[in-house]
Amino acid sequence: MKQRHRVFAILTAAFFCYLLSHTSTTQVELNEEEDLTEGIADRLSPYNECLQGRWVPREPQFKTLEDFQEVFAKKGSTKWSSCNVGEPPSGVTRTPAETKSLKEQRIVDIMNWMWQPSDGEWIPWDPMDFVVRLLKTPGGLVFMGDSLSQGHEHAFGSYLQEGGIKFTMDPPHLPKDSFIRTHILQKHHPMTLELQKRAGVPDSRLDYPIFSVVEEHMLVHEEELRYLTGLNGATEGWPWHLRSMKRADDWEAFFRWLTKGRPGEDASVTRDTILVLNTGAHWSRGTLYMLPRLETLEQERAALTNVYKTMVKMVMKKFSQYTRLTIFYRSTNPGHPSCQLHTKPFADLSEARLEEARFFELSDLSATSERDIVTRRRWDWDYFNKISRLERLSRMVKQPNKSRFVRGVKWLFMDVYDMSLQRPDAHSSPGKDCLHWCLPAVYFEWSRHLYHLLYLEQGS
Repeated sequence: MKQRHRVFAILTAAFFCYLLSHTSTTQVELNEEEDLTEGIADRLSPYNECLQGRWVPREPQFKTLEDFQEVFAKKGSTKWSSCNVGEPPSGVTRTPAETKSLKEQRIVDIMNWMWQPSDGEWIPWDPMDFVVRLLKTPGGLVFMGDSLSQGHEHAFGSYLQEGGIKFTMDPPHLPKDSFIRTHILQKHHPMTLELQKRAGVPDSRLDYPIFSVVEEHMLVHEEELRYLTGLNGATEGWPWHLRSMKRADDWEAFFRWLTKGRPGEDASVTRDTILVLNTGAHWSRGTLYMLPRLETLEQERAALTNVYKTMVKMVMKKFSQYTRLTIFYRSTNPGHPSCQLHTKPFADLSEARLEEARFFELSDLSATSERDIVTRRRWDWDYFNKISRLERLSRMVKQPNKSRFVRGVKWLFMDVYDMSLQRPDAHSSPGKDCLHWCLPAVYFEWSRHLYHLLYLEQGS
C-alpha cells in the first residue's frame, strides 16, 4: 500500500509540474517591433515549480572518494577523482600529497549534496528509459553553446555510462566539424541490443547520435555580430578580438540533417530531436567590448539588452526552419564572485539572494587592481538572470501548424538559475574560476531535471 501511495504522489507531482510548463510553436520575424516586455504574464507560463527548493545532505553520505566513485565514476569513461582547491592562506605551504588529499576530499564534499524540490518529487532517474526516449527521435539530444554547455554534455554522457550504456564518439560515417561531437550507441553491445528492442526502432537508427555537443560560443558569427552591435553604437570596422570563441561553421546544416525523417523509421522514430541551448555567459559588456562606453551602467546595459534581444530573434528565425525540434532554453549559469569563501551550499534561496545583491561589493573585494575591478564588473554576472529571461520573453505565441508533417519548433524554458545560485561551493577553481562548475557536480542535477522535463513532455 505504501508503494502505491508513493507512485501516486510521484505522478501527481509530475502532473502538477506539467500544468506549469509551457510550450509554443514559434517563428519570429527579425523586423518585428513589438515590445517584448508587455503582457508577459498574459502570454507565458514560466516553468519554475520543480526547480524551486534547496540543497540537502545526501543520505547516506559518501565517506570516502571510493564511496563516491562507486556511484558516479565506476562505469563511465571519466573517473571523477578531484576538484581544484583554493590557494593556502598567506604563509602556509602544502605538500603535493596534502594538495591531492584536499582535492579528493573536495569532490566528495561537493557531491554529498542533492537537490530537493519544495513540492513533489522528480521522476526517478532511469538512464535506460532516457536513451529509449532519445532513440525515438531522429537526432537524440544536442547540447549547444559555450564551455558551460560542453561541461553539461560531458557530465551527462558520464551519467548515462554509469547505467552500463556504451557509446562510440565521432564514428567515421557521421558529418565532421571541429566543434561538433557526436555519440552513437556502441554497435552489437548487449545493452545496445536491449535498448533497441525496448525502443522498437530499426537498425538504421543506431547509425545516428544519441547525444551530441555543438560548441558555438555566441550563436552568431562575425558578420552577424558586427551588424548587431552596429545597431547599438559600435564603430564600423572595430577590431576583432574574439578569435578564442569557438564556432561550428555550419551548424544549420547539422540540424537539418539531425532533424529530418528517414526511410523505414516513420512508425517508430516519431518524436522531436531535443536541443538544450544557451550561450548567455558571453553576452556581457566584457565580451562585447565594441559597444560604446556610456554615462551610466543603466545605459550600457540597455544597449546590451537591445543587442541580445535582436540576436534572439535572429537565432529563433534560423531555428524555425526545423520541423522536428524541441528546444529547452537553459537559463544562464550564475557566477559567485566570492566562491572561495564557501564550503557548502546556501541554506536556501533567500540566503543566496542576499549575497547576489552584493555582487559589485564582493566582485571588487576579489579584484587585484583598479583595472581588475572594472574588468570583473563588466562580466555582468549579476545581470545573467535578467538576460536569461529575455529569451523566454521573446517566445511569441503563434498558432501551431496543423499539418501532422510540419510540427514547428517547440520552446521550453529550463530555469536552473535559482538551483545553481545556491551552490557557491561547487565551482571549478575557488578564487580563480567562480563561473564554471567542478565536474560532475551541479550538472548531474541539471540532467535529472532534463529527464524529468522529457518525461512530462512525452508521457510514460
